[in-house]
Amino acid sequence: MVLLSGCPPGGDNEEIVITITNENGPEGPRPKTPEEIMQAARSEAELNWYTSVPQTQAAQFARMFEEKYDFLKVRITRQSTFDIVSRVEEELKSGHTRADVIHVLDPGIFISLRKRGQLYRYEPAESKAIAPEYKAPGYWTGARLVTVCLAYSTDTVPEEQAPKTWRDLLDKKWANKIAMKDAQSGGSAYAQYYFLREKYGVSYWEQLAAHSPTVHKSGDGILQALVRGDAQIAGGVLGYKVYQHARLKHEPIQVVWPEDGVPVCLGPVAILRTSPHPNASKLFVEYMLSHEGQAALSSLLGSYSTRPDVSPPEGWASLDELNLLQAEDGWEDYLSKQSALRAEYGSLFNPESE
Repeated sequence: MVLLSGCPPGGDNEEIVITITNENGPEGPRPKTPEEIMQAARSEAELNWYTSVPQTQAAQFARMFEEKYDFLKVRITRQSTFDIVSRVEEELKSGHTRADVIHVLDPGIFISLRKRGQLYRYEPAESKAIAPEYKAPGYWTGARLVTVCLAYSTDTVPEEQAPKTWRDLLDKKWANKIAMKDAQSGGSAYAQYYFLREKYGVSYWEQLAAHSPTVHKSGDGILQALVRGDAQIAGGVLGYKVYQHARLKHEPIQVVWPEDGVPVCLGPVAILRTSPHPNASKLFVEYMLSHEGQAALSSLLGSYSTRPDVSPPEGWASLDELNLLQAEDGWEDYLSKQSALRAEYGSLFNPESE
């Protein structure tokens, strides 16, 4: 274990601890002493962060990191989860990797990359504060927990008529009035599809598809449809998006935490083995997992931290108040079914896709 010192002036200059666990990264010896790591990061000068965090919030978070390490520049590549996954796979296949740090809402890609030896093996010191079920020590660590909820427009739906469970969406009164997210591109939407299919079977999704919901690429698109009156119910949307629109923008939207279970998707963070800027990336990952970084993500996004010492967003339900649907047996099954279930989803909700 080595202790990083020599942090740049300005901001909260807490020391960051990094544990080097193995030498299976890029060719050549890794910097090991605090001075070597810091000097190497200074020489690298930048890092490339591939993420599904919305662009505005990603930029704000990057600026906070850059204020702490003013000799580093964070270059952001922001796309939906599975678009980022495809981009990373293309880079690895080409042999010309640009990505350094990856943070998306899909544990499956991190499991797959680890199995193929594509992750830079190193264990962040800050990961010790995070529960075992949210990490693969030495490879990846959960940096964000997102919940998938229901929501409705208070302008068009009285509270007593709003759905309370996922099965309530099958009521014929909601036909052509539901907006939902695309599980072929969104990691949280795949989590919803996977967990509810495990709970209720494919027949649940077949019945919901018969109600002709509109499918959106983003949670913002879903909630904007509710505000415009194009839809009345968000049939699966990120909880933090509802927080942003209802609590921060004061739009007429009400969250519903389904009584029959709230799907939870884990958003890990990791460094690629072929990272062009591994030392700058270590500083970034440590910052993201620190109390300061986790509190910043929670504040910027309205999402939940994987650290128990970081409170939920102000005025929002705590995780222990919710009936959570999680991968009780680990994330292997979640990954193994992903390709087939995403195709199945496409056949139900995007029948023109192949």
